[in-house]
Amino acid sequence: MTEVPLGVQPPRRHDLDALRAFAMLLGIALHGAIPYAPGFPWAIQDSQTSEAFLLLFMIIHGFRMPLFFLISGYFTMMMWRQRGLSALLRQRALRILLPCLLGLVTILPLSHWLGRLAAGPGAGSVAGAAGQAAGKSGLVQTATVTSAVRAGDMSQLKSLLVDAAAANQPDVQFQVRPLSWAAMHGNLQAVQLLLDAGAEIDGGNADGSTALHGAAFTGHPEIVRLLLERQADPLKANLAGDPPAKSALADAAVTGFIQSLLRLPPRDPQETMTGRQECLKLLPPLPDAGQVSEPGLLDQLRGGYREFLTSPRWNLSAFSAENSQPFHLLLTPVFDHLWFLWFLCWMVAGFALLAPLAKRLSGCCAAAGRLSGLLTVGWLQCVWLLPTVLTMCFMGLFGPAFGPDTSVGIVPQPHVLLYYAIFFTFGCLYFAAADGAAHLGRWWWLTLSLSLLVLLPLSFLPDQSRLLSALIQSAFAWWMSFGCLGFFRQFLMGGSRWIRWLSDSSYWLYLMHLPLLFAIQAPLRSWNMSPFLKFGLSCAVCTGLLLLSYQWLVRYTWLGALLNGRRKR
Repeated sequence: MTEVPLGVQPPRRHDLDALRAFAMLLGIALHGAIPYAPGFPWAIQDSQTSEAFLLLFMIIHGFRMPLFFLISGYFTMMMWRQRGLSALLRQRALRILLPCLLGLVTILPLSHWLGRLAAGPGAGSVAGAAGQAAGKSGLVQTATVTSAVRAGDMSQLKSLLVDAAAANQPDVQFQVRPLSWAAMHGNLQAVQLLLDAGAEIDGGNADGSTALHGAAFTGHPEIVRLLLERQADPLKANLAGDPPAKSALADAAVTGFIQSLLRLPPRDPQETMTGRQECLKLLPPLPDAGQVSEPGLLDQLRGGYREFLTSPRWNLSAFSAENSQPFHLLLTPVFDHLWFLWFLCWMVAGFALLAPLAKRLSGCCAAAGRLSGLLTVGWLQCVWLLPTVLTMCFMGLFGPAFGPDTSVGIVPQPHVLLYYAIFFTFGCLYFAAADGAAHLGRWWWLTLSLSLLVLLPLSFLPDQSRLLSALIQSAFAWWMSFGCLGFFRQFLMGGSRWIRWLSDSSYWLYLMHLPLLFAIQAPLRSWNMSPFLKFGLSCAVCTGLLLLSYQWLVRYTWLGALLNGRRKR
């Protein structure tokens, strides 16, 4: 194993070009599958669903972005070795930071607009009061079931409840169903109207909670009573495994944060507590309520860390509109599906700080190259599992899920940034190791098989400890990444202009795929055909149109030069 010296041009890894394109294109499949996954909160809820799409989502989400950051680390180290730190920073500013900032003012507004349009009248993204204020200022506002509920406008709500789909459509921003909004606002009349219009009484929100959870949380016993009379399930658990009664036990800090996050109307804390006590009398008691064991060390650490993340210290009043939710640096959504570009900017900045030290070590210590090899393709490779498991233990703070959390705020959530930085660092060291003999991933057929046929089923086992679940998910991410590296190196190592073209185009495809998917998936929603056909059709049309647009509208323009450098016809 030899280290690549500074200034030396190594052979181009065409297999990594192809693998980078593969990781990007999987994003289209990931978002293309969500409308057909039952119970998955999304702007578009298709009429035909299958559990297979939930499984597909888990598989892709469990390894795609770790693999992408591993490849990014490899190419970052390669550019630093070839051109130096100044050239690296300049190139990353043009190819990553600038597209990210441009996307914030172009792609994301387009995605939000098309998402609201595709979701139909049931989807609302702003509080009713805020929508009315904007309407008075001359801006055009789209009336939605959610905005009517939040504004308390019953006449408008009646006119918008044209069918059961409108009554069940979650809002775009929070993915909360109208019935839950009405319950949390304590609007008894709105709850009755929605139920009469066909709202699912136990329909889940993004976190799996129901209207009964919302009414118990905000302390509205009259809503709880009505829902129970209409046969709401008093024991239905959310994704965290908590029944509605558990929501009435939230402490003051969590209550205040959630109320602020959801922009619920202010209410006297004592009135809320009194209402919660009445709600608890109507709901089945929690099992072993008087014998709750003390939380373990890991649960205590997670609780303290969650308080740190949700702390008001991260609020920026200067960026908050009057009478609206404070702008939270960590939790207020900003980057949406462009978050990975923002993460790369942070990692490149960290790389720049450590590069001088790495250069000094590689220049004065011959063992540095051998250590890189041991850590990436040698027997020390297993040490990467430990920090990955530790960071994975802090995932799912706001609702359990398979794979890493997503952080879309201005300041990345530290545990998410650290998780991906581990894979990025591995990629940097893997380049330094100069794996010419293709040791990494040589058992690709075995690691892929074990990941999909052993680790994935193990993740479904009930009553898992958090540590065991973190171990399974971390091993899945590493083994799938190594398996993909080995597979692509064995079959796509040779250079090809088509692979290079697809690698270039994949950047454009991922940036622009979400608004186009919304536009394609919306008219398919009511079609009475197999969800697998809809999924294939939407992904194929989206990918085809974006490939054509890249070739004829982007590749040889200033935009193509910005994304991939200048290309000659």
